[in-house]
Amino acid sequence: MLPTLFALPLAPAPDPYDYSYDTTMDSAAFAAFFMALMGIYALIFVVAWLVTGFAWAGVFNKAGYAKWKAFVPFYNSWIMVKMVGRPESHFWFLFIPYFNIYMMIVIMNDMSKSFGKDTGFTVGLVLLPVVFAAILSYGDAAYRGPSYLSADQKQQAMYYGQQQFAQQQYAAAPGQQYPNAQYPAAPYPTAPDGQPAGPNQQDPAQNPFGSGPAQQP
Repeated sequence: MLPTLFALPLAPAPDPYDYSYDTTMDSAAFAAFFMALMGIYALIFVVAWLVTGFAWAGVFNKAGYAKWKAFVPFYNSWIMVKMVGRPESHFWFLFIPYFNIYMMIVIMNDMSKSFGKDTGFTVGLVLLPVVFAAILSYGDAAYRGPSYLSADQKQQAMYYGQQQFAQQQYAAAPGQQYPNAQYPAAPYPTAPDGQPAGPNQQDPAQNPFGSGPAQQP
């Protein structure tokens, strides 16, 4: 017992203010944790980017755009705006806080209509965009052209509908002069069968409201 008592004073007492060892270990552990966390975030981002790109690639292809454009951030949104027929200036609305949420919902609704889908499908594109975009890409839905019509295009569509209705009525009763058979000529290019094309069948290069269907590399 005596040797133990004599040995106790010889053992150095720990300095309560010496944090050099603990601080070094804590810094190294924190750096390792931070790097691991950044690696996990980077992996999640790459996976989400690839999944989203492949989900929309088929949609771009059906609309006549190259699939790789679906993988380019921001540029893919620019193409979507053109795909649904909206003015390209609407793309910049996506950078306005809060308003961009409304604008994205509107674009998704136009996208649904461009593929012949209803409002229920729009809800799916907003809540589960990857799933419903994949349905458009790899399902049997066909791209029908841009669904958005400006005020001028709506007026042109009205003239087009009136002329088509008048022609149908006149053809049903060729011996009678149909009073509403004369309408202003629809300002559309002429189709191969000699009939004017519809409002969403204009030449994309001459459409100031959006490119519409495209055949681009």
